[in-house]
Amino acid sequence: MSNFLLPLAQTDEWASSFLGLDSDERFVVLLVALGCTTGLLITLSCVFAGVWNSVKLKQIETELKQDMLDRGMTADEIEKVIEAKPKEGIDRWIDSWKKSK
Repeated sequence: MSNFLLPLAQTDEWASSFLGLDSDERFVVLLVALGCTTGLLITLSCVFAGVWNSVKLKQIETELKQDMLDRGMTADEIEKVIEAKPKEGIDRWIDSWKKSK
């Protein structure tokens, strides 16, 4: 009988002995590997997005500072503009609620 006529499980070495696991165990290993890979890809993309955001914010801040210098602003005026930040979170909500009364 030729190898061509044998069932796949008998001719394929990986199908019968992949890490010494049967088909159900291989399926579980595959699911765990896919889950770990997905988690790793999500984590790496989040880290990359955070780094990209930081770089872009620094670039915008640098361009703003250069623009203010070109307009003739002093270092103290530039510092006041850069350090001025809007209120966030609950403080912002409280201020808007006070204004409505």
